Amino acid sequence: MTLITGGARVGKTKLAINLCKDIGPQVLYLAAGGGSAAALASNNYTNGCDPLTDVFFEREIIRRSRKQRPFSWDVREGFLHIAETMEKEGGNYDAILLENVRSLISNLMYHFGYSAHNFCLRTLTVDIVEEINRIISTAQLINSRVIFVTNEVQLYPTTADHHYKVLMDILGRINQHLASVCDDVYFVASGIPLKIK
Repeated sequence: MTLITGGARVGKTKLAINLCKDIGPQVLYLAAGGGSAAALASNNYTNGCDPLTDVFFEREIIRRSRKQRPFSWDVREGFLHIAETMEKEGGNYDAILLENVRSLISNLMYHFGYSAHNFCLRTLTVDIVEEINRIISTAQLINSRVIFVTNEVQLYPTTADHHYKVLMDILGRINQHLASVCDDVYFVASGIPLKIK
């Protein structure tokens, strides 16, 4: 397994796509989005959150990767049943690219009942960690090389809302866990990849 991390718009997707091309022609692209748009449509956002930001972030990731990745790659979009998809279809592919872990965590937060006014951080974190562990366990069992793309956790800006702070807290834990179990870890800055593991 490989983890690629870094800030926004620094070339993480480009590196992930190039790594997949080097592995083989058969690639499954898993776009871990869709949840923010669904939550926005159902008004499942509460005060202190910016749904449009999450939806824009998800759509931008998919749009930019579409311009870069080969048309021959198969694409699945969604944040639920990722482990099941990998288990069922993993044998058909040389590599599986999962993008983006930040979007995945954000969507899982709402799926597991996050509310700015009524939630338990410990319970929410445990639920999300268990879901990520299922994905990791499946990735370790299948023959396909799995590449995770994530965002590096940023310091909280003074204008950060509650959702962002909780997201960064959980994402930081998940990123550390992924880095510990992946064989290779890359940090990308200004389009330059640095292999740190």
